[in-house]
Amino acid sequence: MPRFAVAFVTPSENSQLIHQVVESEDKESALRQFFKEFAREFYSEDEQGYHYFKEDFFDDVSAGGSIIELS
Repeated sequence: MPRFAVAFVTPSENSQLIHQVVESEDKESALRQFFKEFAREFYSEDEQGYHYFKEDFFDDVSAGGSIIELS
C-alpha cells in the first residue's frame, strides 16, 4: 500500500506542525485519514470541515500543509 508523508501547520493561535506518515490507497484517502486522526479538532467534524481543511491545505498563497508520496 502506498505511503504518504503529510505535514500540516495547525490553524490556531499557537500554530504547531503535525507530521505523520500515512498508509493509504491514494492521496485523497491519505488526506481524509490524516484529517480524521490529526486535524479535525481544528475544523468541524463533517464534510464541510474536511473541505475547509483541504482548501487550507492547497492554498496557493499560504498553504498550511504538504503531502508527498514516499517510494
